[in-house]
Amino acid sequence: MESINRHNCLNCAVKHLASAAAIAREMLTGYDTPEYRLYLLGNLNEAQEQLTGIDVELANLVRQVRLWIAPDRLEITITQEKLQAIETLGKVVAKRPASLPAPMAGEPAAPPAVPPCRCSESGGSAATPWKSPGRKFQPGPRPVPGSIDIILPLRADGSAQANDELRIALRSIEKHLRNYRDIYLISSREPEGFSGYRFVRCSDQYPRKQMNIHAAICAALRTPGISSEVIFWADDNVLLDDLDAADLPVVARVDDLLNFSNAPDARVWHRSLRNTGEALRRAGYPTVNYEAHTPVRFQREKYLALESEFNFYEEVGLCYISLYLNRYGVINPLPMRQIKATFESPKVDPKALEGKLFAGFSDGGVEGGILSLLRTRFPDRSRFERYGVTRNLYSSRTRIGVVIGTSGSAPHIDLGLHWVVRGNELPALVVDDCSGDAALAEVCARYGVELRELSAHHGHYAGDLQIFAAGLEWAREQGIELLVKLSRRFIACNRWREGLLDLARRSNAVTFSSYTTSYHYGFRTECLGLYVPAWAPLIPELKREATPGRRIFVEKFLHDRARLLAERWLSPEFEAWRTAHPLGRDKQGYACWEEMLGTDRRASREGFLWHNADSAEQYAAAARAVGLPYSEEDFGLVRKPGKAKP
Repeated sequence: MESINRHNCLNCAVKHLASAAAIAREMLTGYDTPEYRLYLLGNLNEAQEQLTGIDVELANLVRQVRLWIAPDRLEITITQEKLQAIETLGKVVAKRPASLPAPMAGEPAAPPAVPPCRCSESGGSAATPWKSPGRKFQPGPRPVPGSIDIILPLRADGSAQANDELRIALRSIEKHLRNYRDIYLISSREPEGFSGYRFVRCSDQYPRKQMNIHAAICAALRTPGISSEVIFWADDNVLLDDLDAADLPVVARVDDLLNFSNAPDARVWHRSLRNTGEALRRAGYPTVNYEAHTPVRFQREKYLALESEFNFYEEVGLCYISLYLNRYGVINPLPMRQIKATFESPKVDPKALEGKLFAGFSDGGVEGGILSLLRTRFPDRSRFERYGVTRNLYSSRTRIGVVIGTSGSAPHIDLGLHWVVRGNELPALVVDDCSGDAALAEVCARYGVELRELSAHHGHYAGDLQIFAAGLEWAREQGIELLVKLSRRFIACNRWREGLLDLARRSNAVTFSSYTTSYHYGFRTECLGLYVPAWAPLIPELKREATPGRRIFVEKFLHDRARLLAERWLSPEFEAWRTAHPLGRDKQGYACWEEMLGTDRRASREGFLWHNADSAEQYAAAARAVGLPYSEEDFGLVRKPGKAKP
């Protein structure tokens, strides 16, 4: 007959008594369920068992307290006095030394020294607590291996990092997570560049992020065939070590939900935290802050039942994670600082990842290069990623053309065409926003370029989009593969075509732009390179959105499309280019054409003219330098319709 290998550990006894005290405290606040009663008695019994081979008197003391708390099976009534008894037990056991002094002559032998416990060995649960065998972090039975699905909500337009967060999250799941079933992505449209997942369509229809994510979770949980228990995963949650899906830990913060302000001038996130705490307190539940920004397990029916108990769609919304975990209870949560590395500032220390199970980050961490660090850690593509393009889009024979948009202003067009047609030997189109300026036709005829007039005056914003559409139509007609759109006042007084072609061939991008530090735009349109086969399908949308007189934030509109096309036309070359040339969170979806645009549209640069940085006198000087007889007045104001100077 084999002997029983009993595990005796003083530290474990203290942990079980601490867990029993925490559960008893929650039962006192109103969370008194049969499950919690079982957890309370189970922890007391485990503490007794741990002490049996160490100190019989302490073990019997724990037994007496257990029988006092539960004299008749599960008929338990927790009082402040009983809670204090459990806490006192924990303090007494914690002070008990591992070995006692040798007895005096005639006294009974002292208990043997406590042998080292496997839970404190290097690599055991003390170093990596999420690896403790059989550890439970949430009430309920342990799920059957492979029965847990992952749900991952996404913004409708993807992330501002061109879904790089999603790529890294999926790579970390594939590398480290065990025994999960399917991954569900929830959004209003499927993300470009991914496959092998299940998709749930759910639009962002509420004014707050918290509301929309809760709605996405509910939509996923109501999807036929989804598992009864799921893991909610954000696209910027990264798993750093091996983990079974059934052992996913619950992570808690040290601050209470009620510690935050819900004053009208407080941060929206803080108001949401406080409102969640208030809702839980009114319902008689704990108010622990579980917003650690790590993956969380939800039981489907329990989560959906929250809808009938709480209003998720009033004011600034509620924090669904803290609401769920406080409502249904948690045992053995782990402190956030112990288990997660958080990057929220431009200062990114790689050592912070050591010994952690999760990494999370905000915009500040992205600015500091956390994505580059994580790409190095997860260089291999996951089975969910796919390339939209597997060939080189550009060659030495790639045809480049230019469209210049204007509304009159023949002197600017004259100087611009000089450098496009004669300086760079490129075909060009001029699109005029129905200005009626007869001088434009004379200028275009002199350079042998086509002039197209819009049928109606659209104005600065809508006219800009119509010019993009007209330029793409012309480029497609002419067999031009790479179209450069120039605003009339952006004039590059140098030869730039070879630099653009070199950038295109090295990056394999379909959009070429830059950003400006002075206006805080992550995308610029005064000079923009477009790969025509990628952008031409958007011509109908450009025309449809650009109705006369409509005010459109053109930079944002085109940047959103550039991000989408960057994923649809993603190639190994462009992925490598993005990794080697990381930009900030709001500067995605293009290869940075810094040589042409710089990074500050208010900074004057030699060889370039732009009205935010250069004076009318500088435009006139540049015109005179190439033999064009324009004065400062010609460039100071938009000229009325008339004749161009010869």
